[in-house]
Amino acid sequence: MAEERVQRVERYILIVVTMAMLLAVTPRLAMAGDLWISEFMAVNKTTVTDADGEYTDWIEIHNASASPVNLGGYHLTDDIEEPQRWTFPSIELSGGGYLLVFASGKDRTDPAGELHTNFKLSGGGEYLALRNHGGSTAVHEYLPTYPVQSADISYGVADGWMEVYFG
Repeated sequence: MAEERVQRVERYILIVVTMAMLLAVTPRLAMAGDLWISEFMAVNKTTVTDADGEYTDWIEIHNASASPVNLGGYHLTDDIEEPQRWTFPSIELSGGGYLLVFASGKDRTDPAGELHTNFKLSGGGEYLALRNHGGSTAVHEYLPTYPVQSADISYGVADGWMEVYFG
């Protein structure tokens, strides 16, 4: 009886240690609410052009709630050390809505036009996050980095939690 209990405890410990090891080495998706970086493309060669006719990287934000959210003061960053790298202007994202932001390095924040971050994405994989007002909390982040990207294949979240490539 005591031997069975020891074996159960050993199995439990093995499972916990295995899960901890997997979590430590697997890139993780972290979300803290209803706003997500639902999809992005870090190597855009032929898919979507911006108003200048250029194929630039892009990031799609999704509001999974039923209520509109004003993104003014939220931030996008590709640098964990610079949480406020690019700041959204006052722009409303409807409940269930999507917003495309070009990661072109052009730094455009006019809500009446296309939005462009002041940074580009790396096809080699890097940190990417949507951060709250002030940048103190990641609302959604690819941590520690998103995986290596291929030309014209986007990457993001399917079914609200699972990271996948979109072809």
